[in-house]
Amino acid sequence: MSTGITATGNFWSAFFVNNRIVSGVIIIALYLIIISFFGYMIAPYIKKLYTGENTKLRKYTDPIIGFIEKVAGVDRNKTYSFKGYFISLIIFNFVAGTISFLFLIFQGYFFKAPGQDVMSPSLTFNTIISFLTNTNLQHYSSPTTLTYLDLTVVIIGLMFLSAGTGFAASMAFVRGIMNDDKKLGNFFHDFLVAIFDLILPLSLLATVLLIIVGVPDTTYSSIIIHPFFGKMTVNIPIGPVASLEGVKNIGTNGGGFYGANAGYPFENPDWISNLIEVVSFTIIPIGSIFALGQALNNRKFGRVIYGVIVALFIFSALLTFFGEISGIPAMANLGFNYGGNFIGKETAIGISQSSIFSTGATLTSTGAANSALIDYTPAGILGILFPLLLNDPLGGVGTGILNIFSYVIFTVFIVSLMVGKLPEIMSLKVSAKEMKYSTYSLITHPLIIIVPLGIVLLLSPILMSSFVNTRPDQITQLLYEFASAASNNGSEVGGFATNTAFFNIIDGIIMLMGRFPIMAFQLVIAQSFASKKPKVLYGRTFDIGSFWFGMMLFFTMLLLGLLSFFPILAVGPLLSWGRTFSLIIRGVL
Repeated sequence: MSTGITATGNFWSAFFVNNRIVSGVIIIALYLIIISFFGYMIAPYIKKLYTGENTKLRKYTDPIIGFIEKVAGVDRNKTYSFKGYFISLIIFNFVAGTISFLFLIFQGYFFKAPGQDVMSPSLTFNTIISFLTNTNLQHYSSPTTLTYLDLTVVIIGLMFLSAGTGFAASMAFVRGIMNDDKKLGNFFHDFLVAIFDLILPLSLLATVLLIIVGVPDTTYSSIIIHPFFGKMTVNIPIGPVASLEGVKNIGTNGGGFYGANAGYPFENPDWISNLIEVVSFTIIPIGSIFALGQALNNRKFGRVIYGVIVALFIFSALLTFFGEISGIPAMANLGFNYGGNFIGKETAIGISQSSIFSTGATLTSTGAANSALIDYTPAGILGILFPLLLNDPLGGVGTGILNIFSYVIFTVFIVSLMVGKLPEIMSLKVSAKEMKYSTYSLITHPLIIIVPLGIVLLLSPILMSSFVNTRPDQITQLLYEFASAASNNGSEVGGFATNTAFFNIIDGIIMLMGRFPIMAFQLVIAQSFASKKPKVLYGRTFDIGSFWFGMMLFFTMLLLGLLSFFPILAVGPLLSWGRTFSLIIRGVL
């Protein structure tokens, strides 16, 4: 009996070892199934937040929310149209950003720990804008640049604020589609509900789970390690790692406690923590899509939207996985058993889990990384870059449904032209105003990427002196840097000195342009829908819950997103792929 069990175990072990592609695809499929399950399970709860229904947590959180509103002088029953709602959002974020900026400036001069660097004004500006916009682009060296007071008060505080702002905007957007009273709601009340009813509870749960699997969470600043050989000692920084990791992932923030982010063993010890983190940063974006369909009484619509997202997810993940498992041709031709491109990856995580983590982090606005993106093959980096060019289709906390709806409106308009009927969504006529602002939303993203990229290339002798790779790789690195900032993602390929006054300021401006103007355009669309009364059923153009609409939406996203960037892709990652690796993934195509 024992022999049979052993033989069976050896068979399956040998099977998966010798079939790396099969096992990798199975792992990616399992990840997709697991995150879809948890996203679907939380959707009814998010739907209640969208529709204003009571939840089981409300009896505990409502007194806290009420007390804060009373102290702040907020009347939750006073609702606003787009102008009042968005002005409240901007003022709140501006005040929080200004206070945080001053805190870091003075903290740097008066309360710095020995051996820590003082942040320059440009780096402070970049850091505050980065965390305020949910981007978490880190041009500083973590954790040696910031004190734990900076981390707990400013960084974690802005992580909650940016996530709460995004979800509040999504609540206003859904409310605008559902109602016809010309009101979007009360930003301050929506923000507090987002924090106390959703983001904080899930962050606490994620923190506890990460502590259980070995992520440290302590007030100690470091631990002293005595190596096996020699008399030297090594100080390893620790601190409130799990606390930051919880809101980092749940809030789709992505900024890590360590410079290596989730590639550092204290942030991501093993495959269990890797799975917890992927579930954490996808649960609210996926749940929001299903909740949108439920709130609008059209579950098929939510499933179609998610089906399109999954198709994009699969394409990106498999392109990255096959690019990495094929590896570097020069290594593959050496004659030994080459297992793929493991450079820059944790062996405990592997290629498949690194691929699903990296593409999931760019499909959402998380931007976390469990591997060094600069060490990916051109095909691998193209799979990770692809969602950034579409402005993170799954989006961040709340912002995902705002981003995807611009594509939905555009697709509905195209379909209506094809069949010769009036465009409508959910019995709401799509007029010129909605088309205009959805177009503004869609063209802003490529503009704020391509224009700065062109400026840098024109001034390349001055601004690109720190680049060390070939020209196609330099273009890829610049494209990724600006695409990440524009989509409020925050992941980085690196390969050049980003902590300079120019890149700190230009990235800060791009992050602001990618966050608030696009959010404003999308809330104007919600306001326009909220002003349509009565909601009459115009001759139905197309069933937006059908498979064919999903196909049209998928190809519309590809055409609008990728055609804008094809010229720069052709001289960047595609040229690097074709010249060095050939446009064939070994053993696959």
